[in-house]
Amino acid sequence: MNTATITSPPAPMLRDGVEKIVGMEGLTLLHDTANGTYHRVGQLASTMIDLFDGCRTSEQIASTLNTRGAAPAAVMPAHVDALTRRLDDQQLLVGGTPGKRRRTGLDRMMPRFIIARGFARILEPIVEIVRPLYRRGPVAAAVLVALAGYAAGLVRIIAAGVRPAAGTTPFQLATAALIALPIQLVAILLHESWHGIVCGVHGQPVRGLGVAMLFWVAPVAYVDRTDAYRIRNRGPRVAIALAGMVNDGWIMGATTVVASLSTGMTRLVATTLMSYQLILLIANLNPFAPSDTVSTLEAATGEIDLRGRSRTLLVSAVRHRRPPSYLPPFRPSGGSPI
Repeated sequence: MNTATITSPPAPMLRDGVEKIVGMEGLTLLHDTANGTYHRVGQLASTMIDLFDGCRTSEQIASTLNTRGAAPAAVMPAHVDALTRRLDDQQLLVGGTPGKRRRTGLDRMMPRFIIARGFARILEPIVEIVRPLYRRGPVAAAVLVALAGYAAGLVRIIAAGVRPAAGTTPFQLATAALIALPIQLVAILLHESWHGIVCGVHGQPVRGLGVAMLFWVAPVAYVDRTDAYRIRNRGPRVAIALAGMVNDGWIMGATTVVASLSTGMTRLVATTLMSYQLILLIANLNPFAPSDTVSTLEAATGEIDLRGRSRTLLVSAVRHRRPPSYLPPFRPSGGSPI
């Protein structure tokens, strides 16, 4: 039986459009400008890539690294070949053809479509207004007001519920829902806009406003803030991830005030809005979906793709397989490290 032999380019070199930068947590990232994706590489891999000039072979690269003492242990040509194959698989080397980012797992059930690539330009005047105000004191005050808004809303929901008053007709309910829906859509747009505004304040404008189709059915708005990977410090990335939820807290607080002080259709619309906002809050707190909570955890820990990595680790545990090298080892029950 003939078997295919996996080969690597004899003298590897990054293709045009792939740049090496230092981004989040001071990590080295390869940015594929053709499709906008980022690829994280380790310190030794970064040193190897510096020698990918299209002239040196794997043997010569390994010899140069060993002469420089780039690693505590000897670097073998096989190590260079392994990195070369990995980069070649991602179409990052000369000869590769840039393509769209390949989605795997549950991400394939959430296709994304950019609908406004110039969204950053729309937000720029607001960014210029917010930038001088973006200081620790005002930001802390904004967060406290948002928390107060959430608290007031949840207290009202627990005390009074979101049920309509007795005697409310189906026609009134339908009318309130129709009025509340576009208001909620504006609130969602503001949520996403604040992600983009804070990105702009930190010098990394969003790539655009888009819509993701959850399970190919339910539309979910989002802003593409992939370039936030370029921001080295965790604080700004956490602020970007939380900006939308801070906005939602203000809106829930305002809605609670209106629902508490109004009567008739206005109160019914506000109560309906509170139910929408409660659903949005639950969605944003969901750690198993691509939510703001997950984005915040990733920013705060300096990790990437926590859901995907956790899923891979779980599958490895269930199948009693060794996890990939980029994941920490774990102990199955009653066993030794895998």
